[in-house]
Amino acid sequence: MKKLICLFTLFSILCCSTVIHAQNNDKLDPGFVLLDVILYRPVGLVVTALGAVSLIAVSPLIGLASIPEPHDAFTQTSDILFVAPATYTFIRPIGDRNFPFVAPLPLHHLVSTQKVPLQPKHTPTPIKPSQQSIPAEAKDL
Repeated sequence: MKKLICLFTLFSILCCSTVIHAQNNDKLDPGFVLLDVILYRPVGLVVTALGAVSLIAVSPLIGLASIPEPHDAFTQTSDILFVAPATYTFIRPIGDRNFPFVAPLPLHHLVSTQKVPLQPKHTPTPIKPSQQSIPAEAKDL
């Protein structure tokens, strides 16, 4: 029985072990990792919060700035004030020195970039007065 348990344990270790390929640990500097966790991440959190507050504060002005073409003032301003510090703080791997950190693109976009026609393709046919059904109560009025 002990041989069977040892054989099963050895088999599971050899066949089911996973290898993490997320970061190359040869290039990580332990001093920078410590500095990143203790200093850069908390500062990034504060900058993200300040960026969110300032984005909310200037949103009426951004709304005015987005009136002319290309209508992307909210996108550009939110990328600068909120998204860049948030990705640097929360998405960037620990010990990564790249700034600005470019986050991977999402699999789907929340806002469509396609031009939507203002008029529907199908125009409804008008109803002739003879086809309208009038309730009996309304006829008596």
